[in-house]
Amino acid sequence: MKQMKAKGSLTVEAALVVPVVLFCILLILDQGLELYGEVVKTAQKQEMWEEFHPAEKFRKLEQLGELIGR
Repeated sequence: MKQMKAKGSLTVEAALVVPVVLFCILLILDQGLELYGEVVKTAQKQEMWEEFHPAEKFRKLEQLGELIGR
């Protein structure tokens, strides 16, 4: 039996597989960048809450009320 050689077979398969692989890679990169953006927004919101001290404000109002005589 003679071995048959297919010269264009790999080229055709690569033409079909490479775009699918690239699409998957780009999809993963897009999702990663989107999640990174959400993490940045969450971190900024968390920093805002770290600067906000409701207990301290409550204590100051209580002390003010005691000074006024309420």
